[in-house]
Amino acid sequence: MAKFIPKNYPNATRVKSYPRKSKPSVDQKKRAEGAASKRNGEYFEKMIEVACRYYRQSGIADIQKTPEPMRVIGVLDKSKGHFKAAFEKQAQPDFKGVLNGGQAIIFEAKHTNGKLIEQKRLSDEQVENFGTHYKFGAKCFVLVSFEMKRFYKVPWETWRDMQFIFKKKSVNESDIKGYEVTYANGIIDFLS
Repeated sequence: MAKFIPKNYPNATRVKSYPRKSKPSVDQKKRAEGAASKRNGEYFEKMIEVACRYYRQSGIADIQKTPEPMRVIGVLDKSKGHFKAAFEKQAQPDFKGVLNGGQAIIFEAKHTNGKLIEQKRLSDEQVENFGTHYKFGAKCFVLVSFEMKRFYKVPWETWRDMQFIFKKKSVNESDIKGYEVTYANGIIDFLS
């Protein structure tokens, strides 16, 4: 770097120049937010899988993550088994299993870094699936994470009837305070 010699400049103020930064486009911002949201959702599901492993080892329940359905749309390298695939719309709950004693259990995992979570986060197909399982006696709920710090187990009937109970199609933490579950020793204890 060249040495600054004040006498060589008529206005000898030191100014550091920074390269001009372009603002990210709306599309770039949305893509970045979408990617962050996906990472957070995956991390939340990993936290739940830790709890499910604990429940299985303790003989409380056997709950497993439902694999996301995928459709092969092209072969890239048949000899190596490489293919191109797309995720299909998911109608199955994120997690399903059985409690000790035989009762079925299904639930969705929903995370937000915002102040509320909307009812429409469940697709029509998922709502129908939950309704069927609930009718047959399964334990059904939506496990909600706010900022990966506070967790709530919202019973299916409360989620389903959200508009009538809360007079809106979304809930914030104060609405569902009574459904908070503890997070201790690395376990989200949603079955206590």
